[in-house]
Amino acid sequence: MGGFTPPIPQDDSNWEIRVAVLLSLFLQMILIFVGPVRKRSSSPVPRFLVWACYLLADWVADLALGLLLNNMGNIGGSQSSSSSTITQHATGLKRGSPTNADAGNSSPIIFAFWTPFLLLHLGGPDTITAYSLEDNELWLRHLIGLLFELFSASVIFFCSLKGNPMIPATVLMFVVGIIKYGERTYSLYSGSVDGFRENILDPPDPGPNYAKLMTEFDAKEKAGLVVDIVFAGDDDDAKKALADLEEGEAARLVNNSNKSLEAQAFDFFLIFRRLFVNLILSYKERKISQAYFLDREDVTNSPAKAFQVIEVELNFIYDMVYTKAPVAHSKAGCVLRFLASACLVSSLLIFFFHGDKGSFMHVDIAITYALLLGGIALDGVALAMLLSSHRMLVLLEKTRWLEWLSRAVRSVRPRLRRWSERTSQLNLVSYCLDKPDSASSGLRGCLGGPRMARALTRVAETLHVREIFDDFFFIRRERLCSGQEKGPLLDFVFGRLKERATEAKAIKDTTAACSCRGEGVLEKLRTQIMENLKKATPEAAGAKEEEVISNKDKDKDATPEAAGAKEKEAISNKDEVEEKLHVLESSVNRDREFDESLLLWHIATDLCCYPFQHTAPTEATSNMKPIANTLSEYMLYLLIKQPEMLSATAGIGLLRYRDTCAEAKRFFESAAAWDPDHKDARRMLLNVNTTEKPSVVKGDRCKSVLFDAVILAKVLRELGDDLMWEVVAGVWGEMLTYAAGKCRGSTHVRQLSRGGELITMVWFLMAHMGLGDMYRIHEGDAKAKLIVRGQ
Repeated sequence: MGGFTPPIPQDDSNWEIRVAVLLSLFLQMILIFVGPVRKRSSSPVPRFLVWACYLLADWVADLALGLLLNNMGNIGGSQSSSSSTITQHATGLKRGSPTNADAGNSSPIIFAFWTPFLLLHLGGPDTITAYSLEDNELWLRHLIGLLFELFSASVIFFCSLKGNPMIPATVLMFVVGIIKYGERTYSLYSGSVDGFRENILDPPDPGPNYAKLMTEFDAKEKAGLVVDIVFAGDDDDAKKALADLEEGEAARLVNNSNKSLEAQAFDFFLIFRRLFVNLILSYKERKISQAYFLDREDVTNSPAKAFQVIEVELNFIYDMVYTKAPVAHSKAGCVLRFLASACLVSSLLIFFFHGDKGSFMHVDIAITYALLLGGIALDGVALAMLLSSHRMLVLLEKTRWLEWLSRAVRSVRPRLRRWSERTSQLNLVSYCLDKPDSASSGLRGCLGGPRMARALTRVAETLHVREIFDDFFFIRRERLCSGQEKGPLLDFVFGRLKERATEAKAIKDTTAACSCRGEGVLEKLRTQIMENLKKATPEAAGAKEEEVISNKDKDKDATPEAAGAKEKEAISNKDEVEEKLHVLESSVNRDREFDESLLLWHIATDLCCYPFQHTAPTEATSNMKPIANTLSEYMLYLLIKQPEMLSATAGIGLLRYRDTCAEAKRFFESAAAWDPDHKDARRMLLNVNTTEKPSVVKGDRCKSVLFDAVILAKVLRELGDDLMWEVVAGVWGEMLTYAAGKCRGSTHVRQLSRGGELITMVWFLMAHMGLGDMYRIHEGDAKAKLIVRGQ
């Protein structure tokens, strides 16, 4: 079979091609296993490994294809090398010696067979198609790349048709390569905003035929008939029937406990996936979700189960956006997978039974087997992962005769984390002291002391890699879960959201409940303090009256003065309480930007950790203090390191943070001689005289909130240990839900490939409990009809 004459042969690079092809296969083997790691880890090291493999895999495959394209004139040898091969056979060369391989400037003909394997590798493994959300938006670029790579591979193949004994196997591998690359391109499109929205949108609904109804109404009215338009919604019986139907559907969901965790999560996934492309939900969908998360006893009594459902749902979202799940779980995808695997096995058999392997070098034979067996192994691993996926378990459960298989798969599949289950923590005082938390592990333990830490900090700033340095040494990852237990913080969040959702359900207002950013807690505090003050005043007055009566005979002149002094003291106490409540309430009111309130409460929370006295904390303090500290440092991390998640609520957060850090560092430098630690820093700040407001002394040019936070901390500390931590934890809980509700769904999707975020879990749980502004469809079709009166 003949082909066209190739261009002038270039300098051969046979060994470079061999290494590049093997390296491409090796990267595919690594990537299929490390790809899912990024959704389970928020640490920068695993994410860097996945990122490096992801980029290198495409780059090496392109490099190998480029080397083959550059060397295509040498593949199979020129005419002279062909005649040389015949001469070598005639003189009786040993079997396995190179004939058309590495002879002069020629390259082995087997290189043409390797070319479609590079298309297969460019298709990537099932576990990762896109590293970030932006990669999906470039799906059209990948489609153009597919056409270009296919053209390049075809040129190499046609240049080597003359004397090529592996043409059938090469054609089969071209089919495999096209399928794999096409799967990746389609998956990228499906994960893009447009593709995702198109896949999940319901068919267009024009609603009732308004024009037809009004035309009939006009015609009958012109005919002299008395016509009325009656709405089905005006009928009380119809309303009651509709409500009963909806309540029955919700009751079935509450009472149905037969569904597995994966099946229940998949049902909710089909509803709530619309939120990730910023679409809205209906009142009916809210009622169904509330029935599960607010009315089922096994969920309300066990927040762990609610969070597990949320986690599985988010895994479905992750698979749809960052993997080949859109193809793998479709009927067409299954057919293509079977076809690709069949072609791979057929190519292996053709090569295995090929009789004239003596014309190939041993190393080329070994590489060819590695490519074929590696491709089959990748398909086998992908099939095993597909069978053990959550989506497949749901499918198996729905098929009665395959239920046993779902139970078997569930029993043998490894139990892995569905997300990182950690929150990243950043502490402003530790950062300004240049002293990472000594209790944290990892690379921070290699600093060797404060001086080394400061030296490394200066080096990082000089090299402009301070952000990377901070990520390793100043950001901690706090574990939220322990085994199947979800931990006190998640229980706290679930309990607070449940209370708000129940209140919102009663008053039928889903937005007010999550619009507070601390005001709700402080309003309850004000009510509590004022009630205590009212109770205390009559008691004090009664005690004073008894005292006056008993002393009436002794000193009659002292009675009016004592009463006046008591009245002044009561007024003074009330004014003082009002002033302190004003400090608390003004720190979270709408006059302040959210990032300013966040910084104020972060520093104040840290200062509240300075012990009142050397006594054991109560149970209430032991429960609330770690929750408040974790949320405080997590919210600061979001503000500084993940500002896009707070972009809808934050103002000039970074500038305010920088100014605050600068003032704190200047303040701590005054005690640099005795090298203060974190506890010393808290004591120093609390000892500063703050009788005058900082804005009066400094003006408003500097955006620092350091000493405003000190004033806030002093007021909080006057509440007492237990009440203080209850208030601080409550404020942080409201700030977290406020920020979560303002963050866009597409931003939450972006975090799924970075180990996930607590704020995403909270946002999704809020949606399931019916909180937020995503529920905007309040009524169904009016179902109007014409009624002709008098007939």
